[in-house]
Amino acid sequence: MSRLWSPAGGVPDRPPPFGVWVGVPAPVGRDPAPPEGPKPPLWRRSVALLTVAGILATAMVAGSIVAMVDRLGASTPPQPIRVTAPTLTSLNEAIAKGEEFLDGLYKPLGKAGAVQSEHYGLPIRVWFPGYGRWVLLGQGDNGTCEASACPLPTAIRSLESDYATEAYELRYATPSSADGLRLRARVDWDVGGGRYQVSVTALSFDDPATTAEIWLDDVRLGTFAAGPVAGEPPVLRRSFPIREVGHLRSFRYTVRHATQLAWLHAVSRNDDRSTALARFMLKAGFVPGRDLRAAIFGRGRDAPRDFSYRHEPFLDAYGDCQLDPPATSLAYPYRSKACVGNVQPYLMAARYDTLLPAIEALQALNRGESPDNAYRDQSALLPNVTTSASRTADKLERHFDRLGFGVPRCTPLGCDRERASAVRTFTFGMLETVLGYSGGEVGRRHYADAVANLALRVQIGEDGVVRAADRVAYRPALRGGFLSYWDADRRYRKPAGVVQAMADRFNMPPEYLGLRPTDSETGFDAYAFLALYRCARFQVGCKLVGSASPTPTP
Repeated sequence: MSRLWSPAGGVPDRPPPFGVWVGVPAPVGRDPAPPEGPKPPLWRRSVALLTVAGILATAMVAGSIVAMVDRLGASTPPQPIRVTAPTLTSLNEAIAKGEEFLDGLYKPLGKAGAVQSEHYGLPIRVWFPGYGRWVLLGQGDNGTCEASACPLPTAIRSLESDYATEAYELRYATPSSADGLRLRARVDWDVGGGRYQVSVTALSFDDPATTAEIWLDDVRLGTFAAGPVAGEPPVLRRSFPIREVGHLRSFRYTVRHATQLAWLHAVSRNDDRSTALARFMLKAGFVPGRDLRAAIFGRGRDAPRDFSYRHEPFLDAYGDCQLDPPATSLAYPYRSKACVGNVQPYLMAARYDTLLPAIEALQALNRGESPDNAYRDQSALLPNVTTSASRTADKLERHFDRLGFGVPRCTPLGCDRERASAVRTFTFGMLETVLGYSGGEVGRRHYADAVANLALRVQIGEDGVVRAADRVAYRPALRGGFLSYWDADRRYRKPAGVVQAMADRFNMPPEYLGLRPTDSETGFDAYAFLALYRCARFQVGCKLVGSASPTPTP
C-alpha cells in the first residue's frame, strides 16, 4: 500500500506518480453538491423516449453498413497473441470465489420464496411504527406511478467516498413530512480485526407522530426517538466480520437478469435454494428456466431459435416487462431499461449488438445443431439473409481482435472502443469453447483460452481492492465478483457516452451511489463460462453446466 498516492491539497497539475488515484480527488473550496431535484414528469420522459427512438432510427443505416462490413469480412485485423491456458487449480479457485460472491446475494423471503439481489450496497430501511409502514431506500418514484400505489419516497446523496470509507445522506419521507427523517450513513470498511462498521446518524427527525427503527437489510441497528434532533446527534453503530456480507444485499432484485440465473445455478448444484427461487417466480407468473440466458447453463433447448427477440404472449423473453413481481419489506423489483417503450427500442438496438447473436448461436449449438446450420440473421436488413453459429463466432472474433481485450457493447451508432463488456465477452468465450474444445475446431481454442485468462484477471481478489480507471478502493464485500466492464489495463471503467446518458434517464431512483463494478448478472455469466471451459478442457464439474457438443459439419 505504500506505493499508492493521494493528493493532499486538491487536484495537482500533474498526474499521480504511480498512475492511480487513491479515493476521489475532489477540488478544494467548493460547496457540497446540492440535493437531487425532483424527477422529470412523465411527459418529459416521453420526449426523451422519442429522442432515443429517433437516434436509433437515424443510426440504423450506419449500423447496417457496419454489420454488412462484418459479414463480408473486410478489414480483418491480425490474430491476437496466443496466451497460456489457465490451470485447473486457478480455474477451481476462481469458480469457488465466484460462487461465494453469488451466494451472498441470495435473499430468502420466508413463505414468499427467495430472490437474487442485484448487487452489494448499503441497504438501509426504516420502520415507522406510528404509521405501520416500511420504507426501503430507493423504492418509489413520484413521476412513474400513481401516488396511491407508490411507496414513500426516499433520496440519497453522496457525502464521501474514499479508499476504505464512504458516506451518504439519506432522506425518508413520512405521511406528514416530505423530509421527515434525514440520516447520515457511513461505512468504514477497515476498522481493524478483520471487520467493517456501519454507522447511522440522525440529522433531523421532524415527525413527532412516530419513532423510526433503522435496519441494515435484515439486521436491526436501533431506534431514533420521535421529535426534532437536539444537541449531539444520536448515532447507531454496528460492526461485522468482513466475511459477513449478506447484510449488504441490495433491496433490488431482478427476475430476468438474476433470479432466473440463480435458479439455473441452484438446479445445476442440486441446491435446495432452487425450490424457494422457483416458488417466488411461479407465484409472480414466471416459468423457472424460461429465460433468454438459459443457454449459458446449457438449457433452453426447446425454445425457438429467435427466442431472444421474442416479446409476445405465452412466449416472452422479457416477461418482467409485462408482469408485476411483488415487493416485500425486504426486497422490491428493479424495472429494467429494456422495458421502456415495450421493449421495442431495446430490440432495435440489440440487433446491432454482440450479446443476443452470441446467445442465439450458443442456443443452436446446445440443441446439437451443426455450427454451419443456417438460421435467419436478425441483424440483416432483408428477411431472407441467414447466418450460423460459426459465422457469428467469426464476426465476434473480429470484434475481439479489434478491441484487443474483450468483446465490446455495440449500438447502431458503433461499438465501444474504450471498454469490454463482461457478459458479452463471457458469452463469446462459451461459444468459442463449445466450437473449439467440444466441436474440434482447434483454431478457435486460443480465443476460449484468452477469455478464460481475462476472467481470472478481472476477478476481484481476496484483498478486496477494486482498481478502477479513476481510483483504487477497498471494498471487501466485492471479493470474488467479476468486473462488469474493463479497459485495456483490466481496470473497471463505467459505461459512458450519449446513448448511455439517454438510457440513464430511465433509471429508477438510486438505492446506492457507491462503487458498483460488479453484480449478480456478471457473476453468473462468468461462473457459467468458467465452469463450461473447465469441463471442456479438464472434464471436471460437467454437471454444473450443459456441455454442448455440436454435430460436426459433414
